[in-house]
Amino acid sequence: MPAKIYPFPSTEDQQVIQTAIHVFLTSQTGRARNTMLKTIRAVLDRYRISKFSFPDYVVEATRTPGYSVVRARKYVTGTVCPQCGEKLYGLSSRVRILSVQERRNCHLVTYGCRCGKVFAKQEQC
Repeated sequence: MPAKIYPFPSTEDQQVIQTAIHVFLTSQTGRARNTMLKTIRAVLDRYRISKFSFPDYVVEATRTPGYSVVRARKYVTGTVCPQCGEKLYGLSSRVRILSVQERRNCHLVTYGCRCGKVFAKQEQC
């Protein structure tokens, strides 16, 4: 019996995901965040996949129907955005948390900066 082959997400659908993330990072509103997570999930569901990788991040479907999560593929150790130097912490920071993976010894936090960079950092528990 031959293997079942699913279509690869089209360039346009890949761009939809990237645009949804970019819109959230530039606007940084709750509404844009919700739209981003649902848009990503809609594309993943369309192709019947649970995960898709980009150079800087991976998008994954969650157990909650209709939602997704963004996880960084690149890690930093400092306290600033590796692309523009924006500080990660502070009330006026342009860096937002995209997701948190709780672990036993530390948390892996994925950040997104208004400049468009997505990255992760291990944080103390």
